[in-house]
Parts: sequence; structure tokens; C-alpha cells
Amino acid sequence: MRRQLWCAFTVFVIALSWGSPALGRTIFRDTFQNGRTTGWHAVGRGDVRLTRYAGNISLRLKGPSMAIRAVSTQGYKDVHVSFAFASLRLAEGDSCRGMVSTDSGKTWQTLFKIGPGQDDGVTMYTGGGRVMGIDDNPTLQIGLRAQSQGATCWADNIVVTGRAASGVRAAPAFASTGARAALTYAQLTGAAKIALPSAYAAFAPPDGGKTPSNRFEGRLILERGTGPAHVSVLRDDYGDLKASNAPARRLPRFAFRFVQSGNVLLPVRRGAIPSHNPEWEFILEPGRVWDEPGDHGYSRASLPFTLEERNANCMHNGVLSFLFKSDGAISKVAYEIGGETCRYAKFDMWGLVAARYLPGRIKNATQIADAHASYIAHRLPTKPIAELSEDYPRSDPTQFGSPEEIDPSNMTTYGLVVHGVDYVGPCNTRFGPYPYCSEMDLPSYSLAKSIFAGEGSMRLALLYPGVMHNVIADYVPACARTGTWGDVTFADALNMATGHYISSADQADEDSPGITPFFLADTHAGRIHFACTHYPLKATPGTRWVYHTADIYTLGTALRAFYRTKTSPNAHFYRDVLVDPIFDPLHLNPAIDVIRRSYDAVREPFAGWGMTLHRDDIAKLADFLSLDDGRIDGRQVLDPKMLAAALQRDPSDRGLVASTPDYRYKYGFWAWNAQKALGCREPAWIPFMSGYGGIIVAMMPNGITYYYVSDGGTYAWAKAAAEANRIVPFCKKG
Repeated sequence: MRRQLWCAFTVFVIALSWGSPALGRTIFRDTFQNGRTTGWHAVGRGDVRLTRYAGNISLRLKGPSMAIRAVSTQGYKDVHVSFAFASLRLAEGDSCRGMVSTDSGKTWQTLFKIGPGQDDGVTMYTGGGRVMGIDDNPTLQIGLRAQSQGATCWADNIVVTGRAASGVRAAPAFASTGARAALTYAQLTGAAKIALPSAYAAFAPPDGGKTPSNRFEGRLILERGTGPAHVSVLRDDYGDLKASNAPARRLPRFAFRFVQSGNVLLPVRRGAIPSHNPEWEFILEPGRVWDEPGDHGYSRASLPFTLEERNANCMHNGVLSFLFKSDGAISKVAYEIGGETCRYAKFDMWGLVAARYLPGRIKNATQIADAHASYIAHRLPTKPIAELSEDYPRSDPTQFGSPEEIDPSNMTTYGLVVHGVDYVGPCNTRFGPYPYCSEMDLPSYSLAKSIFAGEGSMRLALLYPGVMHNVIADYVPACARTGTWGDVTFADALNMATGHYISSADQADEDSPGITPFFLADTHAGRIHFACTHYPLKATPGTRWVYHTADIYTLGTALRAFYRTKTSPNAHFYRDVLVDPIFDPLHLNPAIDVIRRSYDAVREPFAGWGMTLHRDDIAKLADFLSLDDGRIDGRQVLDPKMLAAALQRDPSDRGLVASTPDYRYKYGFWAWNAQKALGCREPAWIPFMSGYGGIIVAMMPNGITYYYVSDGGTYAWAKAAAEANRIVPFCKKG
């Protein structure tokens, strides 16, 4: 796609103000004044009933108990839910909560709560909010919860509002009876008309899914000549999706090998796979296989996949599903894309295509299955973000991934890593919760500046002390020819302080249309020529920070060249310096082993963007840096002095001022002084990684990591920082 300006970083850390919810239509209201609880059902050991006080009727809940009811928000956007609560005799850790579930009751998120000090038995407190997945949700559930051992909560005036939505609506996956309504046997085999798009739940194994009776091992081919997909364009800044026959509206050729291990369907090839489509490349992730009643001896398969923009890092997450038998019989393949992490191109895509299944033994099937089993075994334990308050009673989970900071329509996923547990938010899409949240492909964008350039430099500094004092021009001929890079060190480039720039104004160079040729270049020669020649020398290297993705690309080129002088002319820098000693021992996902590279024989890694992450990778990498200090199994793998400086653990070396005095940049990592926002008596520097569009990995000084992946161009996490400080204080109040 014809993109530009996409690595720019604009900092908005102080929380945005939403104020009152936008006026809209009342979708649902219950004040209980009719003396009925129709639609509500009670769960828990406590008591739930209507009570009257001073002429007003409320729903009383004696804990532990919860009242739940379903409310459809299908056809509505900007949905907001509000609650009113009074309470009596709340003890420490007790609360009255207004909650919602966007996934039919599997996980719950608190929108509003009251606790001790708000329990005079009379005063009604009102609050609410919105979360990812609450819009256009036919199976939204509302919960009223007394989280206590006998205290009393009174709930009243539950109101759901929203505005009528336009665009595509997903058909329900299952009927009210529980029977499959989408992707049925008849629909996939062509005997009945199929309704696409459908809710993503249709692509996920149901609770009653059985052990598969068939085995898939061989090649899956989607037939060509099916014509463009059905596409609903939501945003298309560069017009790539405008024409009805545009390549961006078609899937690349799909012909890949898979093996089955139990009920897991494993792609043989991982990471971005080049294609002949000028817009897209596939990334394939592990799916599931199961049996369902009514499939006439076929097994059912589901597979998450991603369309990644060629030569870039935008990711559009989809799922496909089909029926098959071991002998090669196969139904048509249904596929949908209903979410992405991409600032400038957003669309829904769906289709039904003919397919072939060519059974055949995969010679390394056992190794593939064993490697996946090992990867799963080493994932960090996860819990829904709502359970944070159960493990840490003083915490408020709603402060993480807060709609007051990030618009839920732009949020891909988020999480909080505390003491080795990843408390995860949902992966909601326009078609409902993504069924493979743990496998969802996430772009690094400029997180790669920290992970590739930063950690790669720290690894080399451990192996070859003094390497960061080397000069760029000695290892990058294109820069040497300019005559202006002779004093620029590796460290200067990593700190974005090469002295080369057109404007020193914050983000001016990175936002300039003049940077477009750098990002559009297919070859290393084209990209490195731009990086070395586009910006004139204006300041002494090492003295002024100016944000340049091109500088990090130049550094990556120099690091690779240096490493080859120490090893061999064809040494694999990315594999030898990052994958083998760091990513593999940390048991990161296999897709991270494949970084974006130039499309020529040089195959130069992008260095400043282009990695594929899973949420588990983000959590592990953050703990590796902030808790383990760059050690794996007790063995130091990163230079400790560089890492300490990057993470703001050396007060004498904060790094150069970046954007504003409260921001610093050191060795590929940002840092924010949260002193003013949190009201600290002393400076409170929080190191973080950041990526284009709205990606943050904040490593708090207390060992807690908060991360989110979004694409609305907002970088806001002051609420999260304040709440993390409440869990484990790191800010000394003034």
C-alpha cells in the first residue's frame, strides 16, 4: 500500500477526558419500579430479591451473589452502560460492582464499583463506562455483583445507551436453542445459502466439541478464480481498496502444508510468507480440529491467519473454517477478517471458496508437534483482567485498557503482567471476540527499535565490549561516501542522535512527506541510500535527539556488517544474536523468528519495525528486561550497563530529552517521568517501548508491565500507571 508518515510517534500520556457519554438512544433500562425482575437470573450463595425503601424499588443483593441478564446491542455503536448502587457494611475487599461480559458470560469486566466508605445504606452512587466488544454485540450480558461475605448492595437504574451503527453486521453463530446457525454442514457443502459474515464464535470450537475422528496432514489449497472477496471498507487513506478489482481486495494464493497434533492444526511454515499479491502476505497460526453433531462424518477445522501488508507491518486478523475427511474429502472454505492493527487501512473481508485437500505425510510432523507442545507448556499463565481485583483486592481492573484513554474501537488487545501472571483483556473485533486471542498476530512497528536494535546492540556489547563506540561510516559504505558520518557512532544512531536532520522539531522529519521513499523502497540499496543521504549534518553527533526510523535502519545495517567481520561473511545476525540466544530460550512464538527484510538478495532486516509478536511474547520480553535484568536461567545475555541505562536505573544517564523534558530516549527505549501525573514527591521514571498507531509496553519500576496494542494514534496510559502504583507502590507521594 502507498503509505507514509507511519512511524511517527506522538505522545499523549495524560489521560484523555471523555466526560459524559455521547447522547444516544436508550437500548435498555431497568429501574425495577414495576416490581419485576423479568430477564434477570441470580447466581451465587447469597440472596437476591427486590426491596422497597421510601417508595423506591431496588434489587437487593446479599453477597456473595450476582444478578445477570442478556441485552443485545446489535446495530449500535458507542454503547455505554451505567449503574447505580447503594451499600451497607462493606468490609475491606468488599464491593458492589456493575459488570459486563462481551463473550456470553465467559469473562467479566467491571465498569463501576463502590467499596468501603460508600456504604451508608442510603446514598446511591452512579457510574459506568464502555469496553471493547460492547458495540454491536447480540449476546452482551450485564452483571450486578455483591462481592462480599454477607454485606448488602442495592442496584438500581441500569441504563444502556448507544447510537445506531452503519456498516456490516455479523450474523449470529448459534440459535437461541444452542444449535449451530452459521457455517453449518449444509452451508459449507453448498446445499444451503451461507450467511457471511458471521460472528467469530462460528469459527471457534463450541463447548460441546468432540475429539476429531479425522486427521489432517498434507496440503490445503484454496482454488483460484473465485473473484474478489466481499469487502466493506472502513478506512482507506491511500485508496488501495477503492477499485472493485484491486489486489488489496483479494487473498494471496493459498497452498500450504499442515499437520495435526491431537485437536490442534499446525501450519508447517510460520512467519510472514511472501506472495505474488502486490499488497498482502500470509501469516498462519495454529488452529483447532473437532467433531460436531450433524457434520456427517466430517471433522471441522478452524485456522487463524493474518494478512500482513507487503513491505510493511499492518496486520489484518482473520479466521477460516472448513469440513474435511482423512481421505481428502473437503467442503468449501469460509473466511472472514473483522479486525486489524493498522492506522490507515481498516476493512472487513469475507468469502466462501472452493478448496482441495491433498493428504500426505509431512516428514518432520513429529518435530513440529513437539515444538508446539513445548511452546504451549512455557506460556505465561493468564487470567482475565477482571480477576485482577480478586487477586489484588485494592485494584481496579477498569483502569487498564480504559475507554477514557483508548477508544475501544481502536483497541486490539491489552494486558497487565504481575508476578508472572498475564492478566489479559479481550481481543474484540467487529465480529465479536477473536477466537484465537493467544495466537493473534500483533505488529511490532517501532517496538522493534527496542527489541531488535536495542537488545541486539546490548547483546553485541556483551560479546564485544566497546562495540557501540564503532563508527557507522566504517561499516556502511553508503554513509561513508557522504563524508558526514565519520563521527557518528553506533550508540549515537541507537539514541537517534546522529546529528543529521532537516528539522529538529519533534517528529517533523518523521512526519514529512519526504520520508515516503524510505518506507516504499523494496531494496536495501534504495533504503540505505535514503538513510545516509536524505538528512544533512546539522549538529554534533550525540548531542541532539531527533526521531528517525532511518537512523535505526542504518544502525541495523552497521550491526550486521560488524558481526560478520567477527564471524563469517554470511553469518545470520538476526538468528545468531537475537533468535538463538534470546527468543528461543524465552520460548517466544515461532513467527517472531521471521522479521521483515528487503526484497532483494541482501535481505536486510528492517531493524526499526517489521516483527510479529503475540501477547505472550510481549509479556515475556518485558519480564526478561525489567525483572530478569537481561538474564536467562541465571546467564547474562545482555550488557547489564546498557540495559540499566535504557531502563532508567542509572540516575546519571537518563538519556537525551525527547519530545518534552519529561521524556527521555536511551538505547532504543523511551522513558516518561510520571512525577507530575501521579503526584510523586520525587521523579518517577517509567521506561517503555512504543510503536506506531498506539502500541505501548510500559515497564513500571515496581516490576509490573502494562501493554496495549491499538491503532487510533493515541498513546495514553496515565490511568494505568496510577493503578499499577496502587497495586505495588513505586511513587512516594508529595
